[in-house]
Amino acid sequence: MDAYLRLVIEGTVLIGCTLLILWIFLMKAGKSPRLNMRDASLSSEELEGHAKRIAIEHAVSIKKRAIKSPIVRMNENYKFILNVYQDLNEDLQKKAAVPPASEWLLDNFYIIEKQVKGMRRDLKKSDYNRLPILKSGPLKGQIRIFAVAVELVAHTDGQINEKILTDYLKAYQSHAVLFDREIVALPMMITLALIENIRVLCEEIKKTQGQWHKADKIFDKWLENEGYDSKKTIKLFEDSLQTLDEANPSFVEHLFYRLRRSGRSYVEVLRTMDENLNKLGATTEEITQKEHGSQSVNTISMGNTITSIHFFSALDWSELFESVSMVEQILKQDPDGTYPLMDIATRSHYRTRVEELALGFGVSEIYLAKEAIQFAAAAYTGRDESQLTDAAVQKTWHVGYYLIGKGLKSLENKEKKINSFRPKAESMGIKNPGVLYLGSMGLITLLFLFVAVRYSNFTASSHLVLFSVLAILAVLIPASEIAVDAVNWIVCHALKPAFFPRLQLREGIPESMSTIVAVPTLLSDKQRVTELLAGLESHYLSNREEHLYFALVGAFSDADKSAMKDDPGIIETALAGISDLNQKYAAGAGSDKFYFFHRDSQYNEKNDKWFGWERKRGALMEFNDLIMGATDTSFVYASAKKPPFDHIKYVITLDSDTILPMGMAKKMIATMAHPLNRPVVDSERGVVVEGYGLMQPRIEVENESSNKSFFSRIFTGQEGIDPYATAISDVYQDLFGEGILSAKAFMI
Repeated sequence: MDAYLRLVIEGTVLIGCTLLILWIFLMKAGKSPRLNMRDASLSSEELEGHAKRIAIEHAVSIKKRAIKSPIVRMNENYKFILNVYQDLNEDLQKKAAVPPASEWLLDNFYIIEKQVKGMRRDLKKSDYNRLPILKSGPLKGQIRIFAVAVELVAHTDGQINEKILTDYLKAYQSHAVLFDREIVALPMMITLALIENIRVLCEEIKKTQGQWHKADKIFDKWLENEGYDSKKTIKLFEDSLQTLDEANPSFVEHLFYRLRRSGRSYVEVLRTMDENLNKLGATTEEITQKEHGSQSVNTISMGNTITSIHFFSALDWSELFESVSMVEQILKQDPDGTYPLMDIATRSHYRTRVEELALGFGVSEIYLAKEAIQFAAAAYTGRDESQLTDAAVQKTWHVGYYLIGKGLKSLENKEKKINSFRPKAESMGIKNPGVLYLGSMGLITLLFLFVAVRYSNFTASSHLVLFSVLAILAVLIPASEIAVDAVNWIVCHALKPAFFPRLQLREGIPESMSTIVAVPTLLSDKQRVTELLAGLESHYLSNREEHLYFALVGAFSDADKSAMKDDPGIIETALAGISDLNQKYAAGAGSDKFYFFHRDSQYNEKNDKWFGWERKRGALMEFNDLIMGATDTSFVYASAKKPPFDHIKYVITLDSDTILPMGMAKKMIATMAHPLNRPVVDSERGVVVEGYGLMQPRIEVENESSNKSFFSRIFTGQEGIDPYATAISDVYQDLFGEGILSAKAFMI
């Protein structure tokens, strides 16, 4: 028994020692290295030269490896800064003095807290691990872009602005090109470096605070002993100074400060301090000046760092990204000149696509961007006059055709992907979306039917065929519904929402893209006409553009007769209202902004009613014919004899209850006008085979309407259920490249 007990004790001790050693090793391994954040401040020219030197010295590896998450180090820094902040607050509550640099921290701690919360939310370790790592140097093991940010902060004393950053990055990239994913991570890396610098300054504040507390204690003892035992007081000062290996400036300066402010005689104490300091090779005045200089430097550094955090937290990074991105500079060489005309979101999407493809092909982003430009340039230089109006050929002149369009196959044929399975799966999904979609639903449905049939066979003792058929009939509909919902859910989560490239139209809508907003509706009475005109005015006020026009396309309500007694009054009200709007907003413009077109009622034998031909669909068809110059339409009234139809290229149609948000018309036109979205029509079949002849924007239900009833509160705002509601990810658009028309608002 004793031997058994001894064995258990020895085993327990051995396991405990092993765990202790492992814990110590992990603590040392996990301890973040101290970074040098207080280096020599450099001028602009010196900083650029330093950037070039470190670019040459940096050797990187792009292989994935386990790296300690930066969030761990940031949390350590934030915890330390928070502790210092709390200690300073306690000192202030006790009416104690605090170092000058701490005032910046006390007044701006909220911005540090905000940045830390944002970093915890946005910075993912998976994204961090995709960044190149330094293989050598003092920052070995750190990601390169973080090392670049640390060097910048250290050599500018935390005083950074957009120009300094841009020049620094351009100088660095003159010798070593940064990946776009590194540039995208730059804001977070600069924030990390600035927080690291605040941590270093807080360490200085904490040391100063500790020395001030020691000086306060000695000063308080001096006050208590003065007048009672002067020798004991002198001895107290001698002991406090002799225990120091060297004269601590913070301690001496603060003690000297308290003595001067005491209002009592301190000649003997001062003489004792000077005698002891002389032994250490210093004087009270020298140490005081040194401490004042150190405090001033810390205060300026803390102010610079916090000011930089404020500046970068409010900076629009998109322009800076583009100015320093080498991929951006290459893509701007787009042969047909479309790339520089696109909006920021589209250009960012192109650069992201370059990064994804480069990783897939195992080549650099610069190389892939140049390859795409070369394909586009070859197509552009080989054009002839007959192709100038061919939309299908024009697409090939744009670099985006080889990044997100059908021209991607050209890159795939030239480059070999690292992952051999992934391209096959992608091509199957692109080439046979119908087989993939319907096959998946059929497979899931058959699986449920198989389970139901097997269950019926296990439970039935006879008539197995009959029960199997009944089981299939009972389960078929719910099984198919489950299969549809399951496949739709998988598609929406597996595929990214379809992205539509868009132009910027910085100078507004050009004459070549003149557009008319048409509102087809029924005119039931004068009050209704007034409401519709107010809606037309609202559309104009939220979308003021020089070459954007607005039209009310009306027709009378269903009637038993071809003409009703109120019809003339309705027409007069509409014409007068349009005239008033043009006088109000288009006086002296040379052409009207608002138009009214009215269709004659026609008898429908099936309904035994008089109304506009084919109702809303007929109104749009005839309005398009009217724009194209047709004279055989049913329009009988028009507010203008010569509408600007010669310049109209696009038509935006809205329901009478649809609101056109601010600037939305311009965005729709910019999307439709992009080369990759322009429709390519099959002349034989008369259908659009590439691009889009009709586009429908995302539809949302306004808050007032969504809260009118219990039913509306249930069904509004739920994406993917109601086709009239907002649809961020649409199954048919994402998988097949075609959507379902809800007809609340669309563009043709």
